[in-house]
Amino acid sequence: MTASGRAEFGPVRIAWTDAAASVPPSRSILERLGEQQARRHALLRGGAARRFLAGRALLIEVAEQLTDSTDLAFTTTCERCGADHGRPRFERAPVAVSVTYAGSVVAVGAARIADAAAVGVDIERAPAAGQRGPMRDLGRLFAPAPAPDIQDWTLIEAALKADGRGITVDLAELRVGETGSGRAAGSRAIRIPGRVDTVDAQVLTGPSGFVLSAAMVPAAGAQPPG
Repeated sequence: MTASGRAEFGPVRIAWTDAAASVPPSRSILERLGEQQARRHALLRGGAARRFLAGRALLIEVAEQLTDSTDLAFTTTCERCGADHGRPRFERAPVAVSVTYAGSVVAVGAARIADAAAVGVDIERAPAAGQRGPMRDLGRLFAPAPAPDIQDWTLIEAALKADGRGITVDLAELRVGETGSGRAAGSRAIRIPGRVDTVDAQVLTGPSGFVLSAAMVPAAGAQPPG
């Protein structure tokens, strides 16, 4: 596969790279992201450290394309308990972001908060050719509903990241619809228990050998494309 690539999902910009095959970014990016992220990086070794740094570099790249803000202080502090395991976000820049990993590959998604209140991305290794059946190892989580295939699973994972609650919701009650809100062409509507509105998600053309999906919660008042 190529070492890096780009895609779009409505107002969401997606970028990915193979941290093992691309030129490592400068560690100076951590200075722009703040002390918390520097501490996180210091705890990592080898491939995990390269992947972390590559992902943060991608976040800066896409954020700079979307905003004039130079204050890109980044945090992963949990909004519920205050621990350092929350979903990633910029503290002051008006950009919603998400990060996902599969092996040495990292992908990020970002959108202006004026266009999307939250975004989510998920990437998974593609199964062997012809294996598009249910992911049986997920059966317990979805029972008594059938387990999803790999494409629906990445749609679900991306939508749950945008929702912010992850797999704490009752997955047996989650539904993948056929048509999204119209804010992004080709999107599917993910109905998550506990939400009044649906989350838009779409499987994208990503790196070879992987399945990549993006999701977004449209911002209030944002209009579908003309």
